[in-house]
Amino acid sequence: MGVVLVDQDGVLADFEQGLFDAFTAECRNGPVVPVADRRGFHARQQYEKQGPQWGEAVDAILRTEGFYRNLKAFDGAAAAMEEMREAGHHVFICTSPLSNARWCVPEKLAWVEHHLGGSWLRRTVISADKTLVGDRLQPCILVDDRPEIKGVASPPWTQVLFDAPYNQGKPGPRLYAWADWREVLEPVLAGQQRLDR
Repeated sequence: MGVVLVDQDGVLADFEQGLFDAFTAECRNGPVVPVADRRGFHARQQYEKQGPQWGEAVDAILRTEGFYRNLKAFDGAAAAMEEMREAGHHVFICTSPLSNARWCVPEKLAWVEHHLGGSWLRRTVISADKTLVGDRLQPCILVDDRPEIKGVASPPWTQVLFDAPYNQGKPGPRLYAWADWREVLEPVLAGQQRLDR
């Protein structure tokens, strides 16, 4: 048993496909960057290489009302979250807000309620610094697609990368699909040692 922190965008919610669909619909003359060809965690940087206006278009999409609320859930994500809880793990959503995006936080919460249910709202942590979230007294992991997570503290968790085109080649445990959560996450939790108080 342990603490499982799960990122939202790119792990539970299909952020990349949502961005691709919105960009190709709104920027018909813009560069086409299929999800499989995404490189670098920040989409804006890849798009603006084709011109600064395309990076600005990505920013505008991410700040548009409805973007976060309407993201599709990854296959098996909701079932895996419930299964982890039923297995006795302390499971929380741990997501970072986009700064200067008025709709981001309320829509993230609306997404959680819609796809996972209202009980998950109490289990959602929104923090700009994920290194401050977790438990040092029991095994703790963070499932996140971001290849490098930095903050003000030494994180209390071990990161498990949720597979994405922009995090290839990064070392450490990796989850390719939610159907495999037991095979990937439970051995990582079992391998951690409790820290003394």
